Amino acid sequence: MKDSKQEEVAPKTQGAVLKWQAPFYDAQCALVGLRKKFRRETLRYAELSAGEQVLDVGCGTGVLTQLAAKAVGSEGEVVGIDPSIPMITLARKSAIHSKNQAQFKLGVIEHLPFDNECFDVVLSSLMLHHLPSVLKRKGLREIYRVLKPSGRLLAVDLDRPGHFLWWWVVWPQLWMPATAANIRGEVPDYLHQANFSNVRSVGRWFNLLTFWSARR
Repeated sequence: MKDSKQEEVAPKTQGAVLKWQAPFYDAQCALVGLRKKFRRETLRYAELSAGEQVLDVGCGTGVLTQLAAKAVGSEGEVVGIDPSIPMITLARKSAIHSKNQAQFKLGVIEHLPFDNECFDVVLSSLMLHHLPSVLKRKGLREIYRVLKPSGRLLAVDLDRPGHFLWWWVVWPQLWMPATAANIRGEVPDYLHQANFSNVRSVGRWFNLLTFWSARR
């Protein structure tokens, strides 16, 4: 009998899907200063509590997802989704190796494979800039749908640079539609359009990334 995981089919999406980068992704993150300290800072702003149900959208290799699973404990549940088979495969292997309870499945933000109002918290780390405007809107509405009443979203992503020197680095991104909205500082607008309330910036990282908190 074939392994069911080998029969999985990658879901279709118009967003960017990282495939060949999977084996090198964590090393690349470390090179640009996105080490575990950055992940822990993300969780600090998420304010996870024991027993909570958490979804990590665009989980990649699952580093943040596994840290979230530790934060909610054995009574909680954390699921990471990603459209990339190589990413999900690495995430599952890592969780098994570290005996972490985080679960991983293939999925796309615009069609989350979950019931309405089933998560206390949704995490989105460095994935919104991979989505064109239409998918940003669809994806954030889907996140709103799966959050419980008063549930919260913690998103961290590219934002309008906080220092003029960053413009020398990021200005070419203004010609890339998926990223341009972030660089122009429009992420809060997308959150409001998806009906989130209490949208606020709660932190910055290197004057280029912003942590946003929002409530359903």
